[in-house]
Amino acid sequence: MRSSIQNLIPYDPGLTQEQLEEKLGKTILKLSANESLWGPSPLVTDILQKSVTKLNFYPDGIAQELKKALSSSWNLPAENFCLGNGTDELIFMLATAFLNPGEEVVIPTPTFSSYASSVTIVGGKVTLVPQKDLTFNLKEIARFIHPGVKIVFLCNPNNPTGTFFSHAELELFLKKVPPKTLVVLDEAYGHYATDDRFPRSRELLKKYSNLIILRTFSKVYSLASLRVGYAVAAPQVIKELEKIRQPYNVNTIAQMAATAALQDEKYLQKVIKETVREREWLTQELRQKGLTVLPSQSNFLLVRINNASLVSEKLLQEGILVRNTTSFGLPDWLRITLAPHQYMEQFVQYLEKILLTV
Repeated sequence: MRSSIQNLIPYDPGLTQEQLEEKLGKTILKLSANESLWGPSPLVTDILQKSVTKLNFYPDGIAQELKKALSSSWNLPAENFCLGNGTDELIFMLATAFLNPGEEVVIPTPTFSSYASSVTIVGGKVTLVPQKDLTFNLKEIARFIHPGVKIVFLCNPNNPTGTFFSHAELELFLKKVPPKTLVVLDEAYGHYATDDRFPRSRELLKKYSNLIILRTFSKVYSLASLRVGYAVAAPQVIKELEKIRQPYNVNTIAQMAATAALQDEKYLQKVIKETVREREWLTQELRQKGLTVLPSQSNFLLVRINNASLVSEKLLQEGILVRNTTSFGLPDWLRITLAPHQYMEQFVQYLEKILLTV
């Protein structure tokens, strides 16, 4: 056994929605995993019917069609992209490719747990920088960066808070970071950001060769079950990732679905528009009830609620699953995935009833 994994606890995904429904004997409204309840584009549905004829063949090992679509979308050559089995795999690939045992990585917290676990597995040293106001203070984080730091992970908008840092803040940060320190900018929720100050990250790629952007098809494109993510970076960074990328790591169905999803810009904008509308509506509804809601630029809200664990249990009894954020070090908060309006109304209705009893 690797000594670095001795104290790690295996990831527990919990019961599937079907298993949970069978256990509780009722239909579950799942608002816990930041999935898109709008579902994928109709173009994806159509292409999936054709994909079954290809199940007996290995996938395209370099995903030429998907990379071509990404190149067109980003106006960048194919050598600027590396594909992963979700961004989780890419995070692990980054740690594996660029870290030697004992080398340091800076991670502001609370944030997505895969950063720290991947670094730990490969024997890296994790330096956590707690963010007291639950929004990343890049000036403060920069004080922890020195030439010995190999990687810094930044999730923007951040999970689980939904908060963000601006383009100006990010560029100032990049100017301060040593050129050999990789800045991994995880924009899994970037499509949902509507604030004009949100980073125009693709502009910064040309100026900073140590910047790596992560994107996923699991959120706004509604392809979470197919596990498709990608990294965008300088060709020399991508080359190192490709050295350790597992053969055929993104399956044929996933490649075809992701390529189709990129073609339907109209549907993408519809999902974004409706998600943002529900974000504004639910934020107002919850604040009117006296609850603290962090300003969000993502497809979820982080809400402070007295007796949060009890409230989440009672919501589940009513058939609504939300995310208890104790594992993020936030026991007094709940994370609520946004969904089409009828589901948001249903959530508010049950929450109102529960708040009267706790």
